[in-house]
Amino acid sequence: MADAVRLGIVGCGGIAGAHLNGYEKLAAEGYDRFAITAVCDVNADGANAFADRIEKNLGTRPQVFATADEMVAAGAADAADICLPHAFHHTAGVTCLQGGVHIMVEKPVGITVKATRRIMEAAEGTDLVIAGAEQIRRCIGARAIEWAINDQKMFGDPLFFTQEVFSGAPFDRSSYKFAWRSLKVMGGGGQILDGGAHFTDMVQHVYGPVDEVMCTMRTIDETMIELPDMEPQPADIEDLWTATLIFESGVIGHWGWSNYAWGEKLSTRMHYGTEGSFSDRQEWQHPFQFGADLKLKDGTETPYEEIEAAYLAGLSEAEKSRLFPYGITEGITIECWDFIEAVADGRSPEIDAQEALQAKSLCFALYESAAAGGAPTKVADVRDGKIHAYQDPIDEYWNI
Repeated sequence: MADAVRLGIVGCGGIAGAHLNGYEKLAAEGYDRFAITAVCDVNADGANAFADRIEKNLGTRPQVFATADEMVAAGAADAADICLPHAFHHTAGVTCLQGGVHIMVEKPVGITVKATRRIMEAAEGTDLVIAGAEQIRRCIGARAIEWAINDQKMFGDPLFFTQEVFSGAPFDRSSYKFAWRSLKVMGGGGQILDGGAHFTDMVQHVYGPVDEVMCTMRTIDETMIELPDMEPQPADIEDLWTATLIFESGVIGHWGWSNYAWGEKLSTRMHYGTEGSFSDRQEWQHPFQFGADLKLKDGTETPYEEIEAAYLAGLSEAEKSRLFPYGITEGITIECWDFIEAVADGRSPEIDAQEALQAKSLCFALYESAAAGGAPTKVADVRDGKIHAYQDPIDEYWNI
């Protein structure tokens, strides 16, 4: 353990608990390249409860801090897993990097494109790791279907997809985790940026970069939101959108969602190629997390289980160990392992800041298109800072 990466967890809320589950699974398998030496949260009770759990399950109690600034000043960690609300990703990330601490940042890596670039600039000229905490493409279902589409051409050449989920299932905005997500100055936007960051990463991982988008959206529920140190204000994030994505490869995607669609639920998750289709088993914003079933134009059907078996059979033992360490096939534990390995070995993580920026630039291109009345919007122009009207109020609020 002398050379173990000293890890700090910044933010001790719900997603931090999911990350801690991953670190505990790794420790249970005998993985010893890390030790959790610090936790940070302005909620002292929450931070201490988190420290209690770490002491109980991992054997040593980490130091407890209110903020990342305190942790960095104390020299308590070599690397930080940042699990804060979106608005604070860039402040904690920059603090850590400027203090020589490697970081993994929950999605989105920065609340706006400018915020993400602030994080990236803080690491320029250093060997510090910036990892994107993107779990979906690391799940076995997602890895297997990406292989089936791009390596095996199982449904021919990709043509188009449609992902539409409309249902009456509002979030409980009285709870803190959904309250802060209801204001764009805190979350950057609604589900396009939150759960949708997984969607935009995965579809580009499979089909390549998106060139242009067109999007319209609405805010249906304007519930008053009350958060500490902020004046009460109505929710202002999208809870309905419909969008068209045109990929550089020529693939066309349609993406629509609302949780304020009362009555009959609609759920379509279909991907089409020249020879058939894949029906995605996951209806949330996590493409192929649980695999997809294949149906060819001649009527031949192949269930996902057979695709997964063929995928695994083609992997070497070294590849299996790299993609699914200790036989683990769920994404969060793998992303935690990959981060520690990247820091310990001085290599790039599987998903770096540039890839995280590309996923988020697609999210913000959709917002920018909607802000411009549904006008066609180039993702590259958003990524390069040429289009930013939607993001301007967020950047101004946080002085980015």
